[in-house]
Amino acid sequence: MAFSADQFRQLMRQHPAAVTVIATGTAPNRTGLTATAVMSLSADPASIVCAINRSSFTCAKIIENKSFSVNTLTTHQRELASTFAGQTALTGELRFTPDEWCTLESGAPVLRHAVINLDCELIQAIESGTHTLLLGRVVAGQQSADESALVYVDGHWAGVDHNLATN
Repeated sequence: MAFSADQFRQLMRQHPAAVTVIATGTAPNRTGLTATAVMSLSADPASIVCAINRSSFTCAKIIENKSFSVNTLTTHQRELASTFAGQTALTGELRFTPDEWCTLESGAPVLRHAVINLDCELIQAIESGTHTLLLGRVVAGQQSADESALVYVDGHWAGVDHNLATN
């Protein structure tokens, strides 16, 4: 019996992952989505890889714009995670509250007050199965001090505790 997609999804639900919003475009044509499949690729040159569903509108726009940002959300930004996951009535440009977003080097929208922001130029897009791997060269980045990252595990939002005791 082959290992099924449902079995794989169930196993991966147990893998905690940082919650990010990946965004692209310029007003009034910005778009984005909530994602957890983001990782560093190389320190020299600074680069990352993101996996997003290739049928998504945002994926097509990132490829068209050749730039994107990855914004790691704080535990206080759960509603934003739900919004960009399509779980609220807000869509399109309405999700980009003016006071919450700015730009850095690439011109892609960057979320203020995220744990970290990575501003990227698209290096390559590789299709694999249902997803596209987006390889991005990090052209700018910033972090917010003392913010706890939002994670997703077993279908639930959770926080990262930086104060685990070591014995």
